Amino acid sequence: MNKMRKFVITAAGKGNRLLPLTKETPKEMLPIYSKSSKGEPILKPILHVIFDSAFDAGYRDFCFIVGRGKRSIEDHFLVSEDEKNEFIKNNEMQEFFSKLKKCNITYVQQSTPRGFGDAVMKTKSFVGQDYFLLHAGDDAILSNRSTHLKRLEKAFFKQKAKIAFFVTRMEDPRNYGVIEGKEIEKNIFKVSNFQEKPKKPKSNLATIGIYLFHPSIFDILTKIRPDKKGEIQLADALKKAIQLNQKTIAVELTVNEKRVDVGTPENYVECLGDSYLFYNKR
Repeated sequence: MNKMRKFVITAAGKGNRLLPLTKETPKEMLPIYSKSSKGEPILKPILHVIFDSAFDAGYRDFCFIVGRGKRSIEDHFLVSEDEKNEFIKNNEMQEFFSKLKKCNITYVQQSTPRGFGDAVMKTKSFVGQDYFLLHAGDDAILSNRSTHLKRLEKAFFKQKAKIAFFVTRMEDPRNYGVIEGKEIEKNIFKVSNFQEKPKKPKSNLATIGIYLFHPSIFDILTKIRPDKKGEIQLADALKKAIQLNQKTIAVELTVNEKRVDVGTPENYVECLGDSYLFYNKR
């Protein structure tokens, strides 16, 4: 199986729906529950949880897309001798520093919020001609030993897809991207249609902000026109790719995987409870 090493994380959003909490703290740095090496409850920024998942799945080259007010993200993923000495007795921090030393971390700026698609375009020089994983910084999947990322990658290469992403079933998916498709393997769908926040969804399969892309996605993004807000949307590129018969697959979450996101106050409160139960009551 091919191995991919490019991991892109979007963290440039302003988090306006979580104000005033996010006035000084990026929403991607809000804490959720995880489990320490001793099996105890521990709080980590959601970006830290995403990084751990990616590292455990074998990724070592990271690119963070950031904007104004995101300096705390860079500080968090920085290894300094002073901090190593300060946290010398903290096993969790020492383990984190050890992981960071094995990784290459790049930052690109999206100074003006011009859409998810524009943010992806800014990583073209980092990605080059490689396949890459794109992960929203406020959306995560919890799984044991990061098996969800390995499962997505396996499906991507087995199906010889150009695009792959996760979906989950929701009673009311109107605030999300919704797909139609044919199940070609258990929990794997070949996508035939994509709707962004439809008023009348044609299925209950809602997309999650975690994607695997062939580098041809950049060619498609260059053809996408800005919307009424002047933003380039990734959703429009997904629609275009499907129209161009670029094989797109959706991988449904299993019962052993849990989606969490911190996009709204209600979601964040639910996220704290769900992450605690997932890691600490099993």
